[in-house]
Amino acid sequence: MNHLAWIDARLAKVRVADVRSYLLGKAWKVQPYPGPELLVFGGPVDDNGEPVVQVLPSSEHFRDFSMRLEELLASLSVMEGRPAAEIVTDVLAVRASEG
Repeated sequence: MNHLAWIDARLAKVRVADVRSYLLGKAWKVQPYPGPELLVFGGPVDDNGEPVVQVLPSSEHFRDFSMRLEELLASLSVMEGRPAAEIVTDVLAVRASEG
């Protein structure tokens, strides 16, 4: 059973660049990572005062990209206190506004 029941068909349209632009626009920072296969983002602090870290494969072509994207969006939904579908709308809007 998939615990991410909110899955939106628009996820297939989301690109790494869209997520990166969205997060950077929300004051997340790209963190160093020793290899090119992952993007690591540092965000706001959690309830324990520790920075939140989110990880996303650096390419849509990696096998686990969809799963990691779903997890990242679910986490953002909790942190931002709004439905993941709204975040998907905003992530996709970033591309439209930059294009």
